[in-house]
Amino acid sequence: ALALAKDECGRLDERLMYTTNERTEPSENPWVGVLLEEFPEKFKNTACVVVIINELHVLTTATCVKRFKTRFGTTNAVAMLGVWDENTTPDDELQCNDKGYCVPGPVLYNVTEIKVHPESDRDTGDNDLAILRLAKSIEWSDWIQPICMQGSDEPESLINRNLHYSGFNNEDSRKSKGLAMTVSRQKCKQLTSASILPPENQVCAYPVKRIKFYPGSVLMDVDVQRDVPKSFYLVALLVKDVDAGEATTQIFQDVRPARSWIMENSK
Repeated sequence: ALALAKDECGRLDERLMYTTNERTEPSENPWVGVLLEEFPEKFKNTACVVVIINELHVLTTATCVKRFKTRFGTTNAVAMLGVWDENTTPDDELQCNDKGYCVPGPVLYNVTEIKVHPESDRDTGDNDLAILRLAKSIEWSDWIQPICMQGSDEPESLINRNLHYSGFNNEDSRKSKGLAMTVSRQKCKQLTSASILPPENQVCAYPVKRIKFYPGSVLMDVDVQRDVPKSFYLVALLVKDVDAGEATTQIFQDVRPARSWIMENSK
């Protein structure tokens, strides 16, 4: 798999892929972080996820960075990385589960530049992507690592695939995960009771559980080499959840058409 980072990317442990656990283990999906907004006396959780793509950049949605008026220098945007439980703060040396298993506390990285996709469309919501440049290089650890940006052999279509996703959600402070089946734009229109088809570069998925995840949560595919799952690579970022009738539909921004823009703007 190709990555923007020179180090290992998309670390995958096959035994964790097929469990019904909705909570991740601390070292699982170590590219998932949380976007904070800095105020004079505190940090506010924006309820948005950031995804590590290399040692100086994280990715999120353009919608998630609307609140930040300053796009260069002191942006007041902060990436909290290595976070397993959102209720912990960088002041906490450890974050522990109820069985007494502990890992280091999260690490804060100030954002010095925010770049929104040039074709981000306010009317349709398409190309809902933003690259955040960090003030200093990320220090890699078991709990902080990048996702791969590309697979070695990718399917042409994302539709009718059962894909893994991960991030944080409204029901649990711990980093979580799930499986979702991607559906056609026509089926998406029906599921969401929408009057028009979703935007061209967005893909809809039908999750196994109706838990609402934060925008920016990551939809991943698996790079398989010699019949062995080797790594996760980034496919899309969650834009929103739509509740209609008995269904919750996830709407993701496909990052594949934006790869060249991401690569160019995250050097």
